[in-house]
Amino acid sequence: MEIPPAMKPVARYIRRAEELDRDRSKPESRLMAYYCRQYAAEKAMVLREQDSSEPVMRFLLGLVESLEAEKKAMPEFSPEEVQVLLRRFILQIFDVADEEDRSGNATKTTAQR
Repeated sequence: MEIPPAMKPVARYIRRAEELDRDRSKPESRLMAYYCRQYAAEKAMVLREQDSSEPVMRFLLGLVESLEAEKKAMPEFSPEEVQVLLRRFILQIFDVADEEDRSGNATKTTAQR
């Protein structure tokens, strides 16, 4: 997805969502990618107030359309299932970072997970 310069603050959430899209082995990856894009869309709508140029509006429209399409394609989860899946996802990331830190192998990448 082409991200206009005015939307640079949301780029990391879009990139993380794209990274998670490549991991189809776990249902929480797809769900987390959706929430990353949703958060990016919320932030982008605020940023749009400062710059509503055509590239920004095209980006925002594409983001919202992809969210709608993904929501339709995603299995329905109960709020409890969402909580369990997201907690599992977050704890997996934390465990990897914690293990790297405790072994003395922590890097900048560890903090960016």
